[in-house]
Amino acid sequence: MLRRSPRALGLWAAAAALALVTGSIVTGDLATLHRRAHTFGAAQPVVVARRALPLGATVTPADLGTRRVHVSQQPRAVLHDRDDAVGRVVRVPLVRDAFVSARNLAPRGRTGLAGALPEGTRAVRIVVEDGLRPPTGSAVDVYASFATGPDALGTGRTVTTPATLVAEGAVVLATDDGDTTSGSLGSTHGVTLLVDPDQAAELAYASARGTLFLALVPPEDARVPTGLTRR
Repeated sequence: MLRRSPRALGLWAAAAALALVTGSIVTGDLATLHRRAHTFGAAQPVVVARRALPLGATVTPADLGTRRVHVSQQPRAVLHDRDDAVGRVVRVPLVRDAFVSARNLAPRGRTGLAGALPEGTRAVRIVVEDGLRPPTGSAVDVYASFATGPDALGTGRTVTTPATLVAEGAVVLATDDGDTTSGSLGSTHGVTLLVDPDQAAELAYASARGTLFLALVPPEDARVPTGLTRR
């Protein structure tokens, strides 16, 4: 009968102890993962945007994908079926890979500009001279310059006050394809903007009394109205 040396027996005992400790750790980790999974809730498919979807876009099947997400990590009102989003108009823009919520989309049956308007907002078309033709979905500041009359030197030139900011970060819903009119001051074109009721009134006044100019601003500066008027 072979006898193992005390050293060999010690190594075997250490290996057995290590195996027991490792098994205990693995068992504990698995139990923790199961508890966390139970806390997070079951994973369900949710709808995500496969590309950026601007305001006013009509959702197509190619725009959407799905991802499995635990119930506790899902945003409120997120959609679970792509068919619930296809054919609807985007009224709150989506970035790529964002969850698609019912709040991002207009009710089914609303189309075009009407479908893109959140409750309490207005779509206003203004006419600007030459210059900037902002793409749909971009954001612009609108400035108005008001004429005050001939200058004191008698040159015949019209003195204007400094430009006034009328609407800040307004989202562009549409831009006319071609020139609207042309004259001594050059061609003009129309731009349709998403604004709140107060801004709509200010733009109407500025359009009637002055000349409007646009300045393109970064997407981060876009301001989608909440429907609440400013006081």
